[in-house]
Amino acid sequence: MLRFAVLLIVATISTAQAEQREPRTLFGPLGFSCDKWINAPEDTGERAQLRMWILGYLSGLNTESSTDFLQDRDVDGLLVWIDNYCRRNPLHPMPRAIQEFVQELRAGR
Repeated sequence: MLRFAVLLIVATISTAQAEQREPRTLFGPLGFSCDKWINAPEDTGERAQLRMWILGYLSGLNTESSTDFLQDRDVDGLLVWIDNYCRRNPLHPMPRAIQEFVQELRAGR
């Protein structure tokens, strides 16, 4: 009986890990990469749209998170981190940049 329970737990963990690796559909600006973020002119509708997408994406991840990783953070500080990351990694897609940022936030950095 115990052996069955252990196999069931291992199968459940393996299934959960596989689900995390599955690609997910994202809606947002086409080709939204760090390069697009860096080169979007300030004070334009495009820049505002990209900014709102970033903040919405972060807020959505935070809503589904077990901890509030955005607590006591300000929008300007969040966007400065994204700016710096994107200058170093212009070819990265924006969801990757945000995922790496969330890892930093969850680590308390």
